[in-house]
Amino acid sequence: MENKYCCRLATAIGQDRLLCETSNFFVIPTLGSMGIEGYLLIIPKEHHHAMGMIPENHLPELNNLISDVKKIIKSVYGLPTLLFEHGPRVGNLDSGQSVDHAHLHIVPGIDITENWAVDLMMRLGDVGQFYRVERVEGLERGADMIRKGTSYLYVENTSGIRLLSEQNFHRPSQYFRTMVASKIGSSVWDWRQHPDYNTLEKTVGKLKEKF
Repeated sequence: MENKYCCRLATAIGQDRLLCETSNFFVIPTLGSMGIEGYLLIIPKEHHHAMGMIPENHLPELNNLISDVKKIIKSVYGLPTLLFEHGPRVGNLDSGQSVDHAHLHIVPGIDITENWAVDLMMRLGDVGQFYRVERVEGLERGADMIRKGTSYLYVENTSGIRLLSEQNFHRPSQYFRTMVASKIGSSVWDWRQHPDYNTLEKTVGKLKEKF
Protein backbone atom coordinates (compact mmCIF):
# COMPACT_ATOMS: atom_id res chain seq x y z
CA MET A 1 0.00 0.00 0.00
CA GLU A 2 1.29 3.43 -0.88
CA ASN A 3 2.56 5.22 2.21
CA LYS A 4 0.53 8.40 1.71
CA TYR A 5 -1.30 8.88 5.00
CA CYS A 6 -0.32 11.24 7.79
CA CYS A 7 -0.54 8.88 10.74
CA ARG A 8 1.73 5.99 11.73
CA LEU A 9 -1.30 3.80 12.45
CA ALA A 10 -2.74 4.37 8.98
CA THR A 11 0.59 3.81 7.22
CA ALA A 12 1.21 0.56 9.10
CA ILE A 13 -1.78 -1.23 7.57
CA GLY A 14 -0.62 -3.76 5.02
CA GLN A 15 -2.59 -5.42 2.23
CA ASP A 16 -2.48 -8.76 4.07
CA ARG A 17 -4.52 -7.24 6.90
CA LEU A 18 -6.74 -4.87 4.94
CA LEU A 19 -10.31 -6.10 4.49
CA CYS A 20 -11.89 -3.00 3.01
CA GLU A 21 -10.85 0.48 1.92
CA THR A 22 -13.24 3.34 1.14
CA SER A 23 -12.38 6.92 0.24
CA ASN A 24 -11.72 7.88 3.86
CA PHE A 25 -11.64 4.69 5.96
CA PHE A 26 -10.00 1.30 6.40
CA VAL A 27 -11.54 -1.86 7.86
CA ILE A 28 -9.05 -4.27 9.43
CA PRO A 29 -9.08 -7.13 11.96
CA THR A 30 -7.83 -5.97 15.32
CA LEU A 31 -4.69 -7.10 17.04
CA GLY A 32 -5.45 -8.69 20.37
CA SER A 33 -8.80 -10.16 19.40
CA MET A 34 -8.92 -12.38 22.52
CA GLY A 35 -9.89 -15.33 20.35
CA ILE A 36 -12.96 -13.52 18.97
CA GLU A 37 -13.17 -14.09 15.22
CA GLY A 38 -14.59 -11.14 13.29
CA TYR A 39 -13.37 -8.52 15.78
CA LEU A 40 -12.69 -5.53 13.50
CA LEU A 41 -11.63 -1.90 13.57
CA ILE A 42 -12.77 0.98 11.38
CA ILE A 43 -9.98 3.53 11.09
CA PRO A 44 -10.05 6.92 9.33
CA LYS A 45 -7.24 7.53 6.87
CA GLU A 46 -6.81 11.12 8.01
CA HIS A 47 -5.40 11.65 11.48
CA HIS A 48 -8.11 12.44 14.03
CA HIS A 49 -7.85 11.82 17.75
CA ALA A 50 -11.43 10.51 17.92
CA MET A 51 -14.30 9.52 15.64
CA GLY A 52 -16.11 12.61 16.93
CA MET A 53 -13.50 14.75 15.16
CA ILE A 54 -14.18 13.29 11.72
CA PRO A 55 -15.35 15.94 9.22
CA GLU A 56 -19.12 16.12 8.94
CA ASN A 57 -19.04 15.40 5.20
CA HIS A 58 -17.33 12.04 5.93
CA LEU A 59 -20.06 10.85 8.29
CA PRO A 60 -22.49 9.47 5.67
CA GLU A 61 -19.64 7.33 4.30
CA LEU A 62 -18.77 6.16 7.81
CA ASN A 63 -22.37 5.30 8.66
CA ASN A 64 -22.81 3.34 5.42
CA LEU A 65 -19.58 1.47 6.09
CA ILE A 66 -20.67 0.59 9.63
CA SER A 67 -23.97 -0.74 8.28
CA ASP A 68 -22.17 -2.85 5.67
CA VAL A 69 -19.73 -4.29 8.22
CA LYS A 70 -22.54 -5.22 10.60
CA LYS A 71 -24.39 -7.01 7.81
CA ILE A 72 -21.28 -8.97 6.83
CA ILE A 73 -20.61 -10.00 10.44
CA LYS A 74 -24.22 -11.14 10.74
CA SER A 75 -24.08 -13.11 7.49
CA VAL A 76 -20.78 -14.86 8.28
CA TYR A 77 -21.02 -15.43 12.04
CA GLY A 78 -24.76 -15.17 12.65
CA LEU A 79 -24.16 -12.64 15.42
CA PRO A 80 -25.15 -9.05 16.18
CA THR A 81 -22.36 -6.58 16.88
CA LEU A 82 -21.09 -4.45 19.72
CA LEU A 83 -19.50 -1.14 18.69
CA PHE A 84 -17.44 1.01 21.01
CA GLU A 85 -14.97 3.86 21.04
CA HIS A 86 -12.75 5.32 23.72
CA GLY A 87 -12.90 9.06 23.10
CA PRO A 88 -9.82 11.31 23.04
CA ARG A 89 -7.64 12.34 25.94
CA VAL A 90 -8.80 15.79 27.11
CA GLY A 91 -6.57 17.67 29.53
CA ASN A 92 -5.22 15.28 32.15
CA LEU A 93 -8.02 12.75 31.80
CA ASP A 94 -7.29 9.48 30.03
CA SER A 95 -10.23 8.26 28.00
CA GLY A 96 -9.19 4.63 27.86
CA GLN A 97 -7.82 4.94 24.34
CA SER A 98 -4.41 3.28 23.99
CA VAL A 99 -3.63 4.57 20.46
CA ASP A 100 -3.75 8.28 19.70
CA HIS A 101 -5.72 7.88 16.47
CA ALA A 102 -9.47 7.43 16.07
CA HIS A 103 -10.64 3.84 15.75
CA LEU A 104 -14.03 2.20 16.18
CA HIS A 105 -14.18 -1.34 17.60
CA ILE A 106 -16.68 -3.83 16.15
CA VAL A 107 -17.07 -7.03 18.19
CA PRO A 108 -19.41 -9.90 17.23
CA GLY A 109 -21.89 -11.25 19.74
CA ILE A 110 -20.87 -9.60 23.01
CA ASP A 111 -22.75 -6.97 25.02
CA ILE A 112 -21.05 -5.00 27.80
CA THR A 113 -23.79 -2.45 28.48
CA GLU A 114 -24.63 -3.66 31.99
CA ASN A 115 -20.97 -4.08 32.91
CA TRP A 116 -20.30 -0.51 31.79
CA ALA A 117 -23.24 0.91 33.76
CA VAL A 118 -22.09 -0.74 36.98
CA ASP A 119 -18.46 0.23 36.44
CA LEU A 120 -19.27 3.91 35.91
CA MET A 121 -21.25 4.03 39.13
CA MET A 122 -18.54 2.27 41.11
CA ARG A 123 -15.89 4.71 39.88
CA LEU A 124 -17.53 7.65 41.65
CA GLY A 125 -14.90 7.62 44.36
CA ASP A 126 -14.55 11.31 45.21
CA VAL A 127 -16.95 14.15 45.89
CA GLY A 128 -17.51 16.12 42.70
CA GLN A 129 -16.96 13.23 40.30
CA PHE A 130 -19.79 12.67 37.84
CA TYR A 131 -20.85 10.88 34.71
CA ARG A 132 -23.77 11.42 32.37
CA VAL A 133 -25.07 8.91 29.85
CA GLU A 134 -27.42 9.78 27.03
CA ARG A 135 -28.98 7.85 24.21
CA VAL A 136 -27.80 9.25 20.88
CA GLU A 137 -28.37 8.75 17.17
CA GLY A 138 -24.69 8.15 16.41
CA LEU A 139 -21.11 9.29 16.79
CA GLU A 140 -21.95 12.84 15.72
CA ARG A 141 -22.78 13.76 19.32
CA GLY A 142 -19.15 13.14 20.26
CA ALA A 143 -18.16 16.28 18.35
CA ASP A 144 -20.30 18.38 20.71
CA MET A 145 -18.50 16.90 23.72
CA ILE A 146 -15.10 17.66 22.25
CA ARG A 147 -16.06 21.22 21.36
CA LYS A 148 -16.99 21.94 24.96
CA GLY A 149 -13.73 20.45 26.22
CA THR A 150 -14.75 17.03 27.55
CA SER A 151 -14.04 13.53 26.37
CA TYR A 152 -16.59 10.77 25.83
CA LEU A 153 -17.17 7.03 25.71
CA TYR A 154 -19.39 5.57 23.00
CA VAL A 155 -21.18 2.23 22.85
CA GLU A 156 -23.68 0.75 20.42
CA ASN A 157 -24.90 -2.46 22.00
CA THR A 158 -26.02 -5.64 20.27
CA SER A 159 -29.62 -4.38 20.25
CA GLY A 160 -28.57 -1.28 18.30
CA ILE A 161 -28.98 1.13 21.24
CA ARG A 162 -26.36 3.89 21.00
CA LEU A 163 -25.09 5.43 24.21
CA LEU A 164 -22.61 8.21 24.86
CA SER A 165 -21.16 9.12 28.23
CA GLU A 166 -19.10 12.03 29.50
CA GLN A 167 -17.36 11.87 32.84
CA ASN A 168 -14.74 13.81 34.76
CA PHE A 169 -12.65 10.93 36.06
CA HIS A 170 -9.88 8.72 34.69
CA ARG A 171 -10.65 5.63 32.61
CA PRO A 172 -7.89 3.03 32.37
CA SER A 173 -6.22 2.07 29.11
CA GLN A 174 -8.26 -0.28 26.91
CA TYR A 175 -11.21 0.30 29.21
CA PHE A 176 -13.92 -1.43 27.16
CA ARG A 177 -11.59 -4.22 26.07
CA THR A 178 -11.18 -5.24 29.71
CA MET A 179 -14.97 -5.57 29.92
CA VAL A 180 -15.10 -7.69 26.77
CA ALA A 181 -12.39 -9.92 28.22
CA SER A 182 -14.26 -10.25 31.50
CA LYS A 183 -17.44 -11.15 29.64
CA ILE A 184 -15.77 -14.09 27.88
CA GLY A 185 -13.67 -15.14 30.87
CA SER A 186 -10.37 -14.03 29.38
CA SER A 187 -7.39 -12.22 30.90
CA VAL A 188 -5.64 -11.34 27.61
CA TRP A 189 -7.22 -7.94 26.96
CA ASP A 190 -3.93 -6.10 26.36
CA TRP A 191 -3.36 -6.22 22.60
CA ARG A 192 0.30 -5.26 22.95
CA GLN A 193 1.08 -8.26 25.13
CA HIS A 194 -1.32 -10.68 23.44
CA PRO A 195 -1.61 -9.78 19.72
CA ASP A 196 -3.31 -13.11 18.77
CA TYR A 197 -2.17 -13.37 15.15
CA ASN A 198 -3.84 -16.77 14.81
CA THR A 199 -7.35 -15.35 15.24
CA LEU A 200 -6.45 -12.38 13.04
CA GLU A 201 -5.53 -14.75 10.20
CA LYS A 202 -8.76 -16.72 10.64
CA THR A 203 -10.77 -13.48 10.46
CA VAL A 204 -9.00 -12.41 7.28
CA GLY A 205 -9.57 -15.84 5.78
CA LYS A 206 -13.31 -15.73 6.40
CA LEU A 207 -13.98 -12.06 5.61
CA LYS A 208 -11.48 -11.05 2.93
CA GLU A 209 -13.82 -11.84 0.03
CA LYS A 210 -17.00 -10.59 1.72
CA PHE A 211 -16.42 -6.88 1.19
